[in-house]
Amino acid sequence: MLSNAVERVHDCNPVDNPAARLLLEELLARGHAKLQIGRETRRQIDHSFSIAREYFAKPFPEKSSYALSQYVEGYREIGLEYSQVKERPDLTESFSLWNRNRAHTEAAGWIQSCPIHAELRRTVDDLSTYVADLFQTMADKWAPGTPGPRFERASYIQVNYYEPAQHSRDMLQDGHEDGHLITLVTANSPGLEIEIDGKYMPVELGENEMLIMPGSLLTLMTGGAIPPLFHQVKNSRRTDPRYSMMFFVNPEGNQVLEPWIKNASNAGRDVIAEANALPLKFGLPSLEDGTEGRGR
Repeated sequence: MLSNAVERVHDCNPVDNPAARLLLEELLARGHAKLQIGRETRRQIDHSFSIAREYFAKPFPEKSSYALSQYVEGYREIGLEYSQVKERPDLTESFSLWNRNRAHTEAAGWIQSCPIHAELRRTVDDLSTYVADLFQTMADKWAPGTPGPRFERASYIQVNYYEPAQHSRDMLQDGHEDGHLITLVTANSPGLEIEIDGKYMPVELGENEMLIMPGSLLTLMTGGAIPPLFHQVKNSRRTDPRYSMMFFVNPEGNQVLEPWIKNASNAGRDVIAEANALPLKFGLPSLEDGTEGRGR
């Protein structure tokens, strides 16, 4: 368990949210959903991509100066994260922002000196509202009178930077599921493919859409009603860089969280314990170790 004291939560009034209900219906029917985002959120994402272009164009020593690896915060170079096996790392540089680390980055002066960090703070706040509405709709459906899972401090936003033409591999990221509750994702160019009926298919998103990808934690919470979405990033061989943004949503560890739908598939399983350990399969430290600054 994480080191914070366990908090138990009780009553929560249901909130009618037609947009969130439609998203839940789409997740149940198709195994993924397309989130309609507002124009302000779209502008915020586009601005984040613009700042990311400037950041990733900087020399390595400057980029890597914004890395708190013990907290899994900031810059990561190619080779530190993988989708299946460490011998085939994800062919992407990345920059991550965790809500849990805000005090550490404020102390390091990143808000003033690192524009991509400051911008992602605003973006993650925007996206969290959509997630909170969806989770409350799930709780209202399967556990009326209870709040949706708390997620803010255990979740993080990440921008990936790819140079497709620089790599000979067919896949920039091998097929995998993220192991979170959900992931919200968007990108500036093609490459993302999702598994549908055993075949990987390219994703097409409208200008004001993000893809909601369920992870195995949501499968655990729903007793298998919503399976994890496997996906990969295909190498387009394009010479222009590819940027993607993901909001990886985990449950906070200092809460009692039981599956909404209980059956043989999740009997005796601990949602928080599994959430804590899942990052290990991608070469990242557990949620607890990252929170406590014990990452590498």
